[in-house]
Amino acid sequence: MTEIRNHDSPAEVAEAAAANAVELLQQAIELRGSANWVLAGGSSPMLAYKKLVKDYSDALDWSLVTVIMGDERMVPLSHKDSNLGAIVKEFDKNELMTKVQRIIPNTLLSAEDAAREYEASIHEAGILAFDLVWIGIGEDGHTLSLFPGNDALVLPTEQWVVPVHDAPKLPADRISLSLKAMEYIDELVIFAVGASKREVLREARLKGKLPIAVVANAVETNGGEVRWLYDDAAWESKP
Repeated sequence: MTEIRNHDSPAEVAEAAAANAVELLQQAIELRGSANWVLAGGSSPMLAYKKLVKDYSDALDWSLVTVIMGDERMVPLSHKDSNLGAIVKEFDKNELMTKVQRIIPNTLLSAEDAAREYEASIHEAGILAFDLVWIGIGEDGHTLSLFPGNDALVLPTEQWVVPVHDAPKLPADRISLSLKAMEYIDELVIFAVGASKREVLREARLKGKLPIAVVANAVETNGGEVRWLYDDAAWESKP
């Protein structure tokens, strides 16, 4: 099932995403005693992390939540291009949020070795499906580190985590959740924010061929919920 929500501003998108995350993670905790959440890098999700840290740190027991990166660049955690590094810095501003369980990829390895090791860590944590996945969208329609035409997107695989090479934006070497992993998502939240994304969002929803559309379709086809969070600047892209 697909749900499209329009909000006035990126700040309202962040508030909606944060509130929704708390609700879904708490539901998973009540059902199974734990929850897992796939994080996204980028400016729009970062606003939502800031909102969680500021207003929702006591909304649930964060020690029962495990976080996984949807994709990561092959740079040290301390590097400015590290998605997880930026998120951890934000979480660490609030003692309650430091209790989140983190599955951290070893980005000092080759992309191939890091992908294998990270997938093994996810399975060793007992994760059979993802309760909540956040993703953004690039101006070329990419999401996670699945770029148009890149082998990580187009080559068939049974792996949940794949190496990525030749990304059109540096760093060129990365790891990413694969299309196969999209079959195991309960809810996917897409941050559709900014005027620069209007045309690519319109193309994605009309033609369904860009990575963001392929990912959303894979989730919905396998029974997951897909929630698009637009702001007004991007909303004109809706057909």
